[in-house]
Amino acid sequence: GPAAPAPQADADTRALEANLADALGLAVTIEHRGERGRVVLAYESLEQLDEICRRLTRR
Repeated sequence: GPAAPAPQADADTRALEANLADALGLAVTIEHRGERGRVVLAYESLEQLDEICRRLTRR
């Protein structure tokens, strides 16, 4: 069947999402599943995607 929905984000997770969103200028979603999870960065244009890639790969 379909995957179980992610549990509602707690206050700490929502605060971390907000901090990352402010730092990156993008919508950020953190999904916890036990000890694992994922961070989702939402972009609205190819320019934003290019900027995400540039920032993640700079040395």
